[in-house]
Amino acid sequence: MVNPFKYGREVSGRQFYDRQEAFDGLYSKLAGGSANVVMYAPRRYGKTSLVKKVLARFSEEGVPCIYFDMNRVETLERFCEAYASALYSLVGGAKGVAHAFAEYLLHLHPTFSFGGEFPVSVKFDYGGKMSSVSLAEVLGMAEKIAVEHVHGPIIVAFDEFQEIRSLSPDLPLEGIFRGVIQEQQNVRYVFFGSKTHMLKRMFGEKSRPFYKSAATIKLGKPPEDQSRAFVAERFASCGIGVDAAEISRIVEVSANIPYYLQELSSQVFDRVVSAGRDWVEPADVDGAIDDLLAENADWYFEQLKGLPPSQRILARALAAEPVREFLAEYRERHSLGVSSTVHTALVRLIDAGIVESDISGYHIGDPFFARAILMPPGEVGLPAAACGDLK
Repeated sequence: MVNPFKYGREVSGRQFYDRQEAFDGLYSKLAGGSANVVMYAPRRYGKTSLVKKVLARFSEEGVPCIYFDMNRVETLERFCEAYASALYSLVGGAKGVAHAFAEYLLHLHPTFSFGGEFPVSVKFDYGGKMSSVSLAEVLGMAEKIAVEHVHGPIIVAFDEFQEIRSLSPDLPLEGIFRGVIQEQQNVRYVFFGSKTHMLKRMFGEKSRPFYKSAATIKLGKPPEDQSRAFVAERFASCGIGVDAAEISRIVEVSANIPYYLQELSSQVFDRVVSAGRDWVEPADVDGAIDDLLAENADWYFEQLKGLPPSQRILARALAAEPVREFLAEYRERHSLGVSSTVHTALVRLIDAGIVESDISGYHIGDPFFARAILMPPGEVGLPAAACGDLK
């Protein structure tokens, strides 16, 4: 029997649930063409699945779309070649496109090959380091293609967009990107990523080039009633019944975060099928939680092992008691030390993606990692060596 729950990659079809409001909001903003969009959401909230679903709708309507993952390029030169390849592949079969590309980027001496990562791959002869002028010309190709070859709009979605800053220490990349993008009338952009604090700074600080340059969409958790309905429907699709109490436990333990909800539900499903039953028992949920903690124990251990004591202690405090403000009573209760030490540790944990924040306050982003942090030394899920400094 095929497991009806999917996680670890983008989901679509019946595995994609809720998000209708977010889908409609993103689609309407891009369809209107009045503004680019920046979307904030922590890791595992389903951003990529949502964006790709919207792009698929536009593609069905004849609007060329590019999804580009900034995490997959390590250097500025690699970005330029991969981005140019993606643009060329949109219209690779059009008459005269190769000649036009060569004209657009004459001094980079583009060459074209077929097959590989993209239908058509573009390589450049830089003759040295990438310059700001060359980067601007590569970024400007999208508008030229839209006007001269597509004769209509193009949509470009940059995943993990905050990573552009790591591509080159020598060039003001945010300023170059912003300078090109603000002049384009036929290319619509979606900027999103999992490091929400970095994206918020990029688009929210007055001193930054992208300040207020895009409409904002904040992707939160799905409504809990829809999450519960989704879990029940997925189990029912395979002829497996599940009590409302166990569904609520799955939603609660996973913190109603789409990835973790599907991951836990998947483990529960496997346990039920292995037992040859057609009904979820409370022990199935308990066992699935233990399985996930055990499967990820080494990763949790390595995560904590690499943290200095001040960050480990703060991580334990937030796992036990999420908080909005680190008042003196809270710091004393969890032996956190002075506020300046807490602030430094908090910034490091946020940058590492361990701590997230929302309207409810600061908390450990991975609900199973939070459980592992709080487990007594020697229990399954976290090696005793990792727990010692957290007692």
